[in-house]
Amino acid sequence: MTEHHAISRRAFTLGPGLAALSPFVSLPETAGLGLPVRAAFAEDAATASVSLDNFVIRLRPAGYFRTASVNQDGNVRGNVCHLFNDGTSSKLILENVTTKNDDTNWYAIRTLLNFEEHKKTGYSIWSVDDDSDKDGKVIHVWSGEYDDKPSRAFAFKRQSNGTYIIRDRTVEKETEKKDIKYLAIESNGEDQDNNKICHKSKSIPWELELIGYDMKKNDATVSSLDWITYSSYVDGPCWMKYVDDNKFLDELSIPGTHDSGTCSVDNDTEPQSSQAKCQQDYIPTQLLEGVRYFDIRLGKNDENGDPGIDHGACYLLKKDGNFMHLSDVIGYFNTFLSENPTEALIMLVSRGNDEATDESLTTALGKVFDENPDLFYTSSRIPTLGEVRGKIVLLRRFGLAGNSVSSHTWGLDLTQWDDKIAAHTDSTSMCLVRDERGFEAVGKTGDEEPYCTKVYAQDHYECTGTDKIGWVDMALQETTKLARIMVDVEDNDGAKVKVLEHSWCINYTSCTNYKQGSNPFTAARVVNEHLYKSQYINSTGNESTKEDCLKHIGIIASDFVDAALARSIYQRNYDAKHKQTVSYYLPTRMRMTYGDSLSDASFQDGKTVGEGHFRLVDSSNVLNVAASGYAFTIEYVDVDALGNETATGLQGSVPIDIDPRALTPHFEGLEGLKAGEDVRAKIAAPLEGKLEGDACTAQLEFMHDANGAPGTAMAEDEAFAAGTYWVRAKGLLGDAAQNYELASDEAASFTVTASGSAGGTGAGNGNGGGNGAGSVDKNSKGNKSKGSGKKLANTGDGSGIAAGLAAAAVATTVAGAAMLANDREDSEGASE
Repeated sequence: MTEHHAISRRAFTLGPGLAALSPFVSLPETAGLGLPVRAAFAEDAATASVSLDNFVIRLRPAGYFRTASVNQDGNVRGNVCHLFNDGTSSKLILENVTTKNDDTNWYAIRTLLNFEEHKKTGYSIWSVDDDSDKDGKVIHVWSGEYDDKPSRAFAFKRQSNGTYIIRDRTVEKETEKKDIKYLAIESNGEDQDNNKICHKSKSIPWELELIGYDMKKNDATVSSLDWITYSSYVDGPCWMKYVDDNKFLDELSIPGTHDSGTCSVDNDTEPQSSQAKCQQDYIPTQLLEGVRYFDIRLGKNDENGDPGIDHGACYLLKKDGNFMHLSDVIGYFNTFLSENPTEALIMLVSRGNDEATDESLTTALGKVFDENPDLFYTSSRIPTLGEVRGKIVLLRRFGLAGNSVSSHTWGLDLTQWDDKIAAHTDSTSMCLVRDERGFEAVGKTGDEEPYCTKVYAQDHYECTGTDKIGWVDMALQETTKLARIMVDVEDNDGAKVKVLEHSWCINYTSCTNYKQGSNPFTAARVVNEHLYKSQYINSTGNESTKEDCLKHIGIIASDFVDAALARSIYQRNYDAKHKQTVSYYLPTRMRMTYGDSLSDASFQDGKTVGEGHFRLVDSSNVLNVAASGYAFTIEYVDVDALGNETATGLQGSVPIDIDPRALTPHFEGLEGLKAGEDVRAKIAAPLEGKLEGDACTAQLEFMHDANGAPGTAMAEDEAFAAGTYWVRAKGLLGDAAQNYELASDEAASFTVTASGSAGGTGAGNGNGGGNGAGSVDKNSKGNKSKGSGKKLANTGDGSGIAAGLAAAAVATTVAGAAMLANDREDSEGASE
């Protein structure tokens, strides 16, 4: 059976710090791909229309930092699949194992031995423990080839927000729906190492990060369209599209990579022991993940004058196993910018080892400029984003030499970086590595404008990950506190001109210290998790940290970056015009009690991560029992760190079941009634105000007594003579009775005495028993329950229920007769 889970207006958070972070996934591109508005994995859902065959992917539960991984890279048969912080088995390959007569795409999930995508293990197939279909069985790795066992095949169903619901094939008969199992985790809500991956009857959304292909050729790369179509991180290739043109680059928060090309290093494959391997993804994938700052280190030129990409003495490899050169990197950048002209890249070029010289690099880069005359921005002035969309902004850490220098500008000069960083031992401030000011030519007119550019850097790298955290936090804090000021710039005649100082902060989070047993991988495991949960990256929801998360944090250059870490940085740049959506998906069905709001509804196969709520798109709709089961269009509303609400753009048509509210009419104060008085008013008086607010009003029905039971109904203008009468809610709540369910008839009798007599006592709270069942809901079966007694809540669309009931309610009737259970707290069997 599918479980129901309540939505609260402030939904629970998965993973520390994620509530205010809202690691959102935006949908503009997804909507343009013809994907259905709502594609929740209902048990009768249609099969996926696309094939994920041969994709190299990374999986993580939506909103989590840790990825799906395998102990010991899956080299040992039976190793358990679990969540792990940047584990080396986080890359997976999907192999289509669909049979001829099957209309669902089934995949075997295989682990990779290393970050290098063409390396597989011997025992790599994901399998349900003991081929069992029992709830909660763990997933592990087994023999190297798919063997037709249903417990080793999985279907991926993409949701409308880009996440995936994944189910296994342990039950081949789709009709046995109660046995369908989904890929989930052992401890829901626990973003911690070794949280086992299981199959369960309750699904969770997974974020799928598309890494590459394995199509019997190792040089296949993913395109932007592939990424947007299949990845959960659809903003990765195009996040700058949503940033204002007038923003200067030093006002942005930009994810970057240190030693960007070091995913594959010559003769050095194991990240756990490598001192050179600093990334888990190749540069083309980093671009799609949202990385915009690249640290490119050049070595010696080949016979064509094309420098190799290196890290110290180690030269770096492409996917096809051949050495990577500067021309390859420029090719990656050129292709990406052609596909995504709204983006801008920043490239820091350095000498990678002693085999490169200033002259060789100057000559090589000059050749690149000549071959790509419109690709680079090479000024020392920090540009606006609008100026450099589609371009590479050049930063340089090598000196200039050779005859070609005079024919080019050569980017922001950071040649003193190494010397200044080495001399800077103050852990309480960043290092000023460049103070560049002067005048720059404007267009072709010969006019010049003054500028001032300061570059601050934090690049303390010889330490362990634990020690590095303090340096990283210091730089984050310093960046958020930097204020722009007016400074003097002197022209050629010595005259001073006031200009606005631009300060660009570059924060390197990478480090290594082999003497203390640390290397880039082990250090990154510590630093990246801290970075991801830092109050300057992802607000914890604490009031004192909200302001920090509204400020830019400059360039963050890290090791072992993936889409989740990059997104946590670049999503800070969005304004109110573009909000990424939280990792959630629409429920397949919702259920609520009449009068409640959608925030109090329960729902099937749906979950939110972060703070927000669902609401009706069309506020004129009325949620009442008559419309129970109909599909209503709902949307998700994000609540940001400051409490502002924004519709995310995710909408879908969802059936909503509206249950009637159970009520027990209860009447008191029916003594001392005399013929000739306005008996109706006296009976109605104690009921006034008992049903709070809204336009719902009760009608009272008066009956003649028929031998101790309600008899014929009295006419509206009929006078009360001395005798016994009965009163009950007429039609429960008149025309609005469809929205309520009477728990029991609860008709009460009372006595009217002759006018002027000494007065009589009424029957008070007498039960009418089954004799007055004419107004009782036939489904109530006489069960008594305590009515809500509280104000009917809004439906979540802002209009409330009142408007929808106003026409149905009778304005002249008495308030509250059917909902007075609060007057009798000791009612037997009462329940809220």
